[in-house]
Amino acid sequence: MEQNNDIKEELQQELHCLQQEIEQHSTFNPEVWKRSVRRYTRSLYRKNIFCIILLTVMMSVSIGFLSVYGEWPWWVIVPYIVFFGVMIVDNLVATRGMARPNVGSKEGLRSLRECVQMNSTLNFWRRLFYYGFGTIVLTVTFIYLWFYDRQICVSVLISTIICSPIGYVVSKRVKKRYNELGEEIDELLKE
Repeated sequence: MEQNNDIKEELQQELHCLQQEIEQHSTFNPEVWKRSVRRYTRSLYRKNIFCIILLTVMMSVSIGFLSVYGEWPWWVIVPYIVFFGVMIVDNLVATRGMARPNVGSKEGLRSLRECVQMNSTLNFWRRLFYYGFGTIVLTVTFIYLWFYDRQICVSVLISTIICSPIGYVVSKRVKKRYNELGEEIDELLKE
């Protein structure tokens, strides 16, 4: 009986020593990983805020230019304002927890994971709005331009065709970055 207790105690000491060696040689350092996630999250947040500001300036200038110099009717301008306004507000809401990410607690990591998940995927209603309403806005614009000034219609159509693949590639890269951040957060949640 004593011999079993001695063997058991010896095995526990060996296990403890092995665990310490594994911790020393392990590449996973939670504090370094947390700093990395925090830095990466803040970087994505700053880029998103920059894009929101750029989108707001572009919307203001283009709507102002079209309404003053282009003499566009209100039924063409109002859908643009609604579409870009909702896009700006949606992006602000989606990044609400990314300015100061709480990576020190499990609840903070879960909240950050939800925020990252919201940014990386579009639910049904967001997809319906962006694709459906965006298509309607473009269609109304092209129909109006076709009857108002065909030369402008052709130039806008060409710029839309050129910019669409660029926007697609950029959105895929951003989605990949959010997915990578989500994987890092999942690793932290496992620990």
